[in-house]
Amino acid sequence: MLNEERYLHLYSKIAESDGAGIPLDVSLEQLSEALFCTQRNVKLILRKLEEDGLIEWTAGRGRGNRSKITFLATKEEKLLQLAEMVALKGEYKHAFELIQMYGEGTSVRQHFVEWMNGQFGYKTVQIDDSEADILRLPVYKPILTLDPKDLYYSFSAHMVKQLFDCLVQYDRATKKIVPSLAHAWECDASGKEWSFHLRRGVHFHHGRELIADDVIYTLERLKGSAASGWFVRSIVSIESKNKRSVTIKLDNPNWLFLRFLCSPGMSIVPHELVHQDERFWQHPVGTGPFRFVKWTVDRFTMEANPHYFQGRAHLDGVVIVTMPEDTHLYTKTWEQILVENDVRDIHVEKSWQRKEYIGNDCGILTWNMGKKGPVQSQQFRKAINILVDRNVMIEELGEHRKYPAVGFFTNDRSNSQSDNIDYERAKQLLKESGYKGETIRIGTYGTHEQDAIWLQKVLSIYGVNIDVQVETFVSIREPEVLHNVDCLLFCIVFAEDEVCMIELFEQTGNFISEHLDKKVKNWVKTKIDSALACKEAMGRWKVLMEIEEKLREEAHVLFLTHNKRNTIYNPSIKGVSVNSLGWIDFKDIWMEKHVT
Repeated sequence: MLNEERYLHLYSKIAESDGAGIPLDVSLEQLSEALFCTQRNVKLILRKLEEDGLIEWTAGRGRGNRSKITFLATKEEKLLQLAEMVALKGEYKHAFELIQMYGEGTSVRQHFVEWMNGQFGYKTVQIDDSEADILRLPVYKPILTLDPKDLYYSFSAHMVKQLFDCLVQYDRATKKIVPSLAHAWECDASGKEWSFHLRRGVHFHHGRELIADDVIYTLERLKGSAASGWFVRSIVSIESKNKRSVTIKLDNPNWLFLRFLCSPGMSIVPHELVHQDERFWQHPVGTGPFRFVKWTVDRFTMEANPHYFQGRAHLDGVVIVTMPEDTHLYTKTWEQILVENDVRDIHVEKSWQRKEYIGNDCGILTWNMGKKGPVQSQQFRKAINILVDRNVMIEELGEHRKYPAVGFFTNDRSNSQSDNIDYERAKQLLKESGYKGETIRIGTYGTHEQDAIWLQKVLSIYGVNIDVQVETFVSIREPEVLHNVDCLLFCIVFAEDEVCMIELFEQTGNFISEHLDKKVKNWVKTKIDSALACKEAMGRWKVLMEIEEKLREEAHVLFLTHNKRNTIYNPSIKGVSVNSLGWIDFKDIWMEKHVT
């Protein structure tokens, strides 16, 4: 235990009610009990605290004369200093634990977070005898997995993209598939046989060159998996003609197969390491622009891959710091760079620049068609859909909510929703549904709790009783939660439009897939097969929009809002771009350094 922590511990036991600067009567016996040690050790500890200028100690001499101790620093001052000192060692979790232990009734936690804000961003640090450009960013939810086959959340997918590569990648600017691990490919006229030719000289982070066996192993291990197995459900066989060529045969035409292969869930892994080491995903090895360094409860650290086949990153390293989820509520004064949805009180320098854009996401509510009760009635679901005025929701809740949602994607209708709500029609539908005031349980998590509470308030006006069940973004996937709530409120991020649209229904464990009626799911699967058989994108979209239309017309899904996102950054930082997952692409960021 550090002296500073012993000081705080003694302070909380002896001086909590009196404060600093006041001589307090105390006995060695009291101090021994407070510090859980012998009186001999107490004397040693007191001497060290005096040497550090933390206390003044006067030993009582003679019978009846008590010793006196004076605490020279306030609890707030010393706790903040200790938390900062611990954080500078990278022990962020311990810093917050200390504040939790000793900071009750103080504003230390908020001041510490504001200090932490200044630690984030793009910084040049001295490592040994050279300078290193490090980007340090906060997150409020931990990385759940770095295994491509288990990806559900966009942030985990983003981090997988830093460490691994896919056979091909999608260029959002040109809207074309471009080479990645594969430098060339071809398919037959049926869209059922695809061949890929691997680049020479691509090495995994541990030094071995990429070969066809890695591709075969990667795709085979996805079969039947929880999250990414749907990508490969139509694969009949995978064969290699040589070390650098792979042929994949499908049972049905799939003209979107190349886009499937761009997804982080299809990232190529080193076959021998994954097969041999069950702890591989705690220290993953890929071919990506960054390579793994360390992963703790506090932070995830990675460094630039100096031999990356698409060019070395300008950054030398990235540190992702896991912060308590509620700390994003504090005012931020970011010194360098951050992607953040909530910019209510962010103060930025005049020279800084802010980009606002509509994210590829949609807040929705899914009805659990596997549970008996009012939600089984289409009239009930339609009534709720009518009663939710998205414009009022956006006006009252504000923040990142931008447009009313009428479907999964923004379109011309998103910003032109009528304020005229047919309340009489909604009341009539409620009556037809036979609703008698039963409680409807909304399951949600994180920042979506605000939306759920708003729905609870609004719908209660019309006699609809709502109970909000708040879970974590991990516990929300537990079967007893997923299948026992009447509906789920969450947000979908469409990293790749067509692919993510299909993923909603194909991915095991996806909220929409889990809540849909079996008959509807079978109908959707038929439509998806029809869409994949369309060679032209326009034809695919027409079929996929039929799915959206059915979900809307039969009120299987309640579309809520489309959200805006913000990038705030120092213009000296170049190469800032936001990818389809809503995060900064780390590889191309660099700092323009001015000579003084």
